[in-house]
Amino acid sequence: MNRCFLLLVDGLRPDVAQRRLELGDLPHLASMLRRGGRTTAITGFPSTTSVAYLPFLTGCAPGRCDIPSIRWLDRTTYGGRWWRDRAAVRSYCGYQAPMLDTDINPAVQTIFELVPESVGIFTPVARGLDRSRDPSRLERRIWGSVAHAAKWHQPSDDSVARHLLRAAAQDWRFVFAQFPAVDGYTHQSGHDSAPVHRALRKVDETVGRLRDLLRRRGELERSLILLVSDHGASPVHTHLDLADWFRVQGVPTMSHPVVWERKPRAAVMVAGNGSAMVYARPDDRRSRRWSFERLRQPQAFGSDCDLLALLVAEPAVTLIAAESEHGGIAVASGDGEARVHEENGMIEYRPWAGDPLQMGGAWKGSSRDWLDQTWNGAFPDAAFQLLDQFRTRRTGDLLVVAREGYDFRDRFEVPEHRAGHGSLIRVHMQTPVWASEPVPSSALRTVDLFPAMLSWLGLPVPDDIDGERVWNPAHSVPERPSRRAVEIGA
Repeated sequence: MNRCFLLLVDGLRPDVAQRRLELGDLPHLASMLRRGGRTTAITGFPSTTSVAYLPFLTGCAPGRCDIPSIRWLDRTTYGGRWWRDRAAVRSYCGYQAPMLDTDINPAVQTIFELVPESVGIFTPVARGLDRSRDPSRLERRIWGSVAHAAKWHQPSDDSVARHLLRAAAQDWRFVFAQFPAVDGYTHQSGHDSAPVHRALRKVDETVGRLRDLLRRRGELERSLILLVSDHGASPVHTHLDLADWFRVQGVPTMSHPVVWERKPRAAVMVAGNGSAMVYARPDDRRSRRWSFERLRQPQAFGSDCDLLALLVAEPAVTLIAAESEHGGIAVASGDGEARVHEENGMIEYRPWAGDPLQMGGAWKGSSRDWLDQTWNGAFPDAAFQLLDQFRTRRTGDLLVVAREGYDFRDRFEVPEHRAGHGSLIRVHMQTPVWASEPVPSSALRTVDLFPAMLSWLGLPVPDDIDGERVWNPAHSVPERPSRRAVEIGA
């Protein structure tokens, strides 16, 4: 009987992991990789915790899951009543976190539902798990609170390690374990700091203990071990509080944690904090988004000018996007405007003026072609990710993406984030995939690991998912390390 262990080190950058490997800091992972392999995958957007777990655990991109971000507003039901409409304004960063499971599109199945012999450890996505299969539920809340207040993240990882080894000593076929310490230390001290290195060494020690246990049980060769991450990170030197930016323009704006504003003309929902969704006239119930062209009109937000033109002129903003009245997604930056459109399985990028996605001009190809072409570009897989973002009804009217070095939250981000994520830029979207089996040299999305894991377990793969069967680890053959394991962060 094959087993699969998915170990998610939250916030781990692939170049940081590779450097520690080359320095000899990770001997147990190095031993695993002598037979296995490593590569770089592109995560889901927004590149932030919990949302970016969905590709691994459902095989579907966040848009298909109907989860556009860690914070969102239901424009069909919110009517401006602070108390009565509070459930229509979502944040998975607080008491509403357990609602993530029920918010996921009912047509989407988690791996916990597909594999009854599965367990989740420190998982924010727990649909399909009962309490016996989610043994760390209470500890995750306790240690998460301690980590936030005391900036002490290692106890969380230590708890994960204990539960992981306990699960490995039993007969669970699929085990998901999330290690949060690297992300916590990244936010407070930087992505390549000493606390991050220490936490990563602890993960390596846990992998060594896991492999020893599986070897003693005679299961090592039949166990697929995947060490992955949900997003990268980058230093933040400037906070542009996007909600306050709208207020400075004379636009009454609601945002977390104070989710009420009398007669708001904008709602700002920040993720990561490298991206944000903006809802125009949020207390005006409607079923459809406003177009890019309509949002440019001063009356959209009740201002005296085109706020979208002001946004792309901000140093903190690298991209904005919204649905176009001409079809597809309009994308704009200080470099110009373009449209991304999908038809008959082909995605077309057509610049109007300039080249906001830095493609070098017009480009057309399949979803896979886009991944191959852009995986190491300025905005990896951006066309696919933008189209996915706007296929959920819950996405805002406007998407705002931060430039490297900036984020969109300031006064309510306590403790201050010295590094962040959530953007479409390369250092946020690229993630490591280290496996105990050889990996393909072709480009991967994190969503592609879902069918790979089910195939390893000998289980059928659902048809209606975004993950593609580009890797069957049961049929892998040793090969040279992928160039994508070398060019990380180039």
